Amino acid sequence: MPFGLKLRRTRRYNVLSKNCFVTRIRLLDSNVIECTLSVESTGQECLEAVAQRLELRETHYFGLWFLSKSQQARWVELEKPLKKQLDKFANEPLLFFGVMFYVPNVSQLQQEATRYQYYLQVKKDVLDGRLRSTLEQGIRLAGLAVQADFGDYSQFESQDFLREYVLFPMDLALEEAVLEELTQKVAQEHKAHRIIMETMCTWVFSSWEFL
Repeated sequence: MPFGLKLRRTRRYNVLSKNCFVTRIRLLDSNVIECTLSVESTGQECLEAVAQRLELRETHYFGLWFLSKSQQARWVELEKPLKKQLDKFANEPLLFFGVMFYVPNVSQLQQEATRYQYYLQVKKDVLDGRLRSTLEQGIRLAGLAVQADFGDYSQFESQDFLREYVLFPMDLALEEAVLEELTQKVAQEHKAHRIIMETMCTWVFSSWEFL
């Protein structure tokens, strides 16, 4: 850190001084970043700090949430001081960044960075089982995700890398032979199209109603 400043670790926070604290935020790509804030900083200030790192301008679609002491997801009240909310309600001072408001049509999202974060949220919700799909839908979604994450099929001599890539919801119990067959179907789906990021979001938005 600059000037040789050392952090003093407490039970709940990394503390820089009596007036500042450091909190961690898990992003939609699973990376964790740290933000240094004033004890009076609001949730909105923290959200804006995260958005700045992500080069995200359309912040009004996003929010921050944490796990409560009863292990329930709770959205940060953006207009209120963040530290007080974490002290009172949070199980630990770890925040999660995510989509808070969905749009009826992905074309309403003006910024590519916004569409990318929507894609990450949709992908996460599908793999976590929060968005349910038929097996056919799951194969198509997996093919779109592979395209978005890795690019065109023609770049690869082999599709063996797909065996190490999470393609289907975590709670979907599949026998090894069935998983191999579905993985091959995903590879064919990947081969069949060249897309841009918003294709996945557009198709998902037309397939599910978001609560």
